[in-house]
Amino acid sequence: MRVYTGVLGALVATCALAGCGGGSPVHTSVAAEFIDLVPALPRSLDPADEQGAAFERVETSLAGTLVRPAGSPPGSATLAAPGALTAFLARSWRELPGGDYLFVLRRGVRSPYGNQLSGADVAFSFERELARSAQARRLARIARIAVGDPITVLGADRVRLNVTGPSAFALAVLGDFRFGVLDSRTVRSHESAADPGAQAWLATHLAFYGAYELLGFEPAAKLLLRADPGFWRRPAFGLVAIEAFASPALALADVAAGEASHTGGLDWGDFAIATHTSGLSALALPSDALSALVPNERVRPFANVLVRRALSLAIDRTAISRAAFAGFAPPARQPTPGKPPYPHDPALARTLLARAGYRRGLELVLGALHDAPAAELAAVVRQLAAVRVRVSVRRVGSPGALAALARAGRLGAVLDTVTTPVASPAFAILAEEGPGSPGELGGYDSPALDALAGSLEAGAPATTVARALAIVAAAVPTIPLVELPTQQVSRSSIAGYEAFPGGSVYYDRLSGARG
Repeated sequence: MRVYTGVLGALVATCALAGCGGGSPVHTSVAAEFIDLVPALPRSLDPADEQGAAFERVETSLAGTLVRPAGSPPGSATLAAPGALTAFLARSWRELPGGDYLFVLRRGVRSPYGNQLSGADVAFSFERELARSAQARRLARIARIAVGDPITVLGADRVRLNVTGPSAFALAVLGDFRFGVLDSRTVRSHESAADPGAQAWLATHLAFYGAYELLGFEPAAKLLLRADPGFWRRPAFGLVAIEAFASPALALADVAAGEASHTGGLDWGDFAIATHTSGLSALALPSDALSALVPNERVRPFANVLVRRALSLAIDRTAISRAAFAGFAPPARQPTPGKPPYPHDPALARTLLARAGYRRGLELVLGALHDAPAAELAAVVRQLAAVRVRVSVRRVGSPGALAALARAGRLGAVLDTVTTPVASPAFAILAEEGPGSPGELGGYDSPALDALAGSLEAGAPATTVARALAIVAAAVPTIPLVELPTQQVSRSSIAGYEAFPGGSVYYDRLSGARG
């Protein structure tokens, strides 16, 4: 390991003297070390920030939420059902008439700063996050959580989640880190007139009621954690070091040599090597992530559904999986029950383009992030060229820049990774295609789908969900390409990895030793 292996003890000793990251003394006798090499780390730890996938993975791994999603064990083909939850900071809950939920909190849970978990912490955390995070507000509205009054404190260890109506997803979204519970007394002690939300302090400190406390943080580079003595059970790994790697091949070499415990986000060719490497466990677990082509309906050719269908028919998803993902990414499947896989029919694609008035083909400016897989982009360009769609690729540095170009009509389509925090077709429709959703990236709007939104939020019957899926399938607002598994590559002596919607690792659930 190129940074942490030789210096973990020194870092812990330094933090013991400096008191970094928490309010309790640091003890140097730890159970075991876990060293995680990741593609990227965030620049801030404030859960109200919006920093993309790397930020979301870290926050999910560390947040203390009322409930957690149940994981699917290795070998499962799908994620657990959205209603499958496990207790975390809440020890029990029940639904009340009208759809509200009563939660009873665990007793005796303390933050790294010594304060005991209370209902006031839950209310403070939800209110702060909903005031500051657009993503939290979007999730709350889909789940019918009352954004302006989410929590009523009923006692030191009892709270009520307030909803605007019965919801199929209110419990499920509470497993998302954006509804993590902070130590409100500590956060408030760092508020000031210049920084009323203690955002500057939370950018470099952890205040969750969780399994680990922060010992050190170098933004975008490394993060060091120690098991929190206030947590109600002792994790197998008392010290966790997370570092952003510069090279996926070197990260794999470090894990193979036993100098690190775990990595992911590898090139898929390297992942294939890991599956045959002695001493390693290499798992490709199901996730909620899809690679998708999003036509921009603001641009004239792509406002025509015949053109969008033609683009979908031009795509050979199995070939993309082989070319860009070493065959580990399953071709995307149509979500409508009973439907066959997406067909690949270039001849029909050319016919549809001709019917739409593009017999000689058309030009397409395809937007993609800088880190989009080059092999996937090349395969898409090649396959669309076979039906006379001439593609030029424009790479940009951030999702915000990509969205701005799309909304300005300067991109004909976007190569995007579509994710949702709840594994449910109905939730996916609401999150990706409904009013105010990221589906607006492609300018898609459907009054018929909007009319079903209330029913989907409340827990629509299967027939209504199928109807909504059929509306989306007919309109082709997005063109799914492949399902993106989560890579978990670790020493074979470490167990406890499961499949979760966000693809995160819950370090406190792991067992074994680095080996």
